Formats: sequence, C-alpha cells, structure tokens
Amino acid sequence: MTIYSTDDNLKIVQQAITDLVQGKRKVRVEYTNPQGGRTSMQYTDVSLSELRSLERQMISDLQSVPLMESVDVEVVF
Repeated sequence: MTIYSTDDNLKIVQQAITDLVQGKRKVRVEYTNPQGGRTSMQYTDVSLSELRSLERQMISDLQSVPLMESVDVEVVF
C-alpha cells in the first residue's frame, strides 16, 4: 500500500505516534492455560521507530528544497 506524503497524511501519522505513545494502539491478549496459569501479552500493529521513520520521510518530501535559490547574471558589453 502506498502512503502519499500530504499534509493530511502527515497529521494522521503524527496522531498514530501520539496514540502509540499513550498506549491507545495496543492489543492485549490474556489467556489461562489448563493448569490455571494466566498469561498476558501485548502487541502493536506498528513500532514507534517505523512511524517516526515514516514521519521523517513525509516531512522531508513536503519540505522540498529548491534547486536554485537565486541566480546572478552579469551581462558584459
């Protein structure tokens, strides 16, 4: 799936980072084995480093640098 670098998509990625850091994007699984022992595991769909990498790439794409800032031309007669 392609994620395009747009201002709206950057906001979505930044919100996902905030949600992940606040613990809102975690899936928790708990189960009891036949002997009565309880086990709990926590998963996320994406890691913080993956989201940060995507955020940096989008910011870089959206802040394109002009090829030339200025051109000085001198005409000699």
